[in-house]
Amino acid sequence: MNYIYDISLNLNKNNLYEFYEWKNEDNPEFILKIPIFKIDQETFLDLKYNNVIINKKILNNIQNKTECYNPSCINIIRYACVFVCDDSAVAIEFDTEGNNYMKSNISLEEENEIIEVSKKMKYTIVEYKVKSKNKYTNKFLTRKELFVQKKVLEKIQKMFKNDESTKLKYIFFEIYNEKCDDIQRIYNKLINVIINGDKKMLKLEEIISLIDNKKIMSNNS
Repeated sequence: MNYIYDISLNLNKNNLYEFYEWKNEDNPEFILKIPIFKIDQETFLDLKYNNVIINKKILNNIQNKTECYNPSCINIIRYACVFVCDDSAVAIEFDTEGNNYMKSNISLEEENEIIEVSKKMKYTIVEYKVKSKNKYTNKFLTRKELFVQKKVLEKIQKMFKNDESTKLKYIFFEIYNEKCDDIQRIYNKLINVIINGDKKMLKLEEIISLIDNKKIMSNNS
């Protein structure tokens, strides 16, 4: 078993924040010791960005082998490890069934050290199953952009659920300069704007903000 020592992690259930975006309230943890596996690029991308369940063999190998610093004692993280490919690394915590539970990026300096160490390691074949692709999170977005993306997504979903067709039609017209009465089509197109994070996303955020502030729109159809 190979290990990495003395690294900081910000294990998070929802997002992979870059190191420079970490905040004190995130309560990043100082890891004294954690297992490391070198894997191929395709496996790495699946494990980092998608919802997966790994084979129990890996789970058993890493059980109780991650040590976390605590002022009064050493805490044990039951199932955690670092995966590294040729140019990147990520830490993942799993639940008892092998589902990826929390993830953390690693600082650039520590990541480079891990990549350097991994050059002398053999590749490990990790058996896993992709349960679902994380389609609502663009891996190139910043923490602030991810927050905006989530907020806008929730707003559009709520409008669709509450049958606020007037608002959805208005937003669609402002984004695409096109009138449309097919609410399902409108919804699908707006969701795609959010998922893809393209230039229309900024305008979409602005329009929703104006609607929330009641500067435009009425409730009349």
